[in-house]
Amino acid sequence: MIINEKIAAQLPEWRERVKKLVKEKGSVVIDNVTIDQVYGGMRGTKVLVSDISYVDPAEGIRFRGLSIPEVLEKLPKPDGAEMPLVGGLYYLLLTNEIPTKEQACLVEKDWASRSEVPDYVYETLRALPKNTHPMTLFTLAVQSLQTQSEFARRYQEGMHKEEYWEPMLEDSLNLTAKLPVIAAFIYNLKYRNGEIPQIDTSLDWGANFARMLGVADKEYEELARLYFIIHSDHESGNVSAHATHLVGSSLSDVYYAFSAGLNGLAGPLHGLANQECLGWLLELWRAAK
Repeated sequence: MIINEKIAAQLPEWRERVKKLVKEKGSVVIDNVTIDQVYGGMRGTKVLVSDISYVDPAEGIRFRGLSIPEVLEKLPKPDGAEMPLVGGLYYLLLTNEIPTKEQACLVEKDWASRSEVPDYVYETLRALPKNTHPMTLFTLAVQSLQTQSEFARRYQEGMHKEEYWEPMLEDSLNLTAKLPVIAAFIYNLKYRNGEIPQIDTSLDWGANFARMLGVADKEYEELARLYFIIHSDHESGNVSAHATHLVGSSLSDVYYAFSAGLNGLAGPLHGLANQECLGWLLELWRAAK
């Protein structure tokens, strides 16, 4: 897979950079911490490193140094579309390079080849009470996939520490490919006919998600691509990203780590706030009718 090759080529330089930084600057103090910050969940405290994104107070989020308008302009797009391929953004985030359209399509094609969700996942979700919250369904689906973890298998077999990234990336690619299918099934289970979504290999990742929700609309496909791009990464410092990073640092595999992030995302001060905003908008819309 093209991303594996790119990361393998860049890793020696990344590792050397970190070793040099820790050796030469390891004792440098980078922040002061107040009691308010300790009790306020590390708000405003510099405790993480992210090469991927940065939230600028004035300009907003930057991915690999690029603003959202720059990302939308530079990344390759499907034929006739306004919004870029999500696979192109994934390539940019992982390699720090703007992909060609061919490279972005290779990521999309690789996702499509990994997108099949085992039947037992659907059966597990169907067995839960009808009033189960979608986030509970989502995290259980991810955890139920843990039996397929390449990292867990390779770790048990024995592998060198410098090889950890390879099965971790495999797990990440496998999970990323399946997430839209799982999310669409949960939506169908809760709000439509409960059918199992089917991937259309002629469509990209974002457009597929829109279609699997039962929306055959080009504008909604554009919105899906834009939504995934804007929400892809936020400095790794929010609750869900930090929880994922923390659990992953213990060498729990991607499935355990990602489900931890989903659990954090379900809180009313984080992702659930989006649900409450949508609820408010719906109430406003009904009142206006």
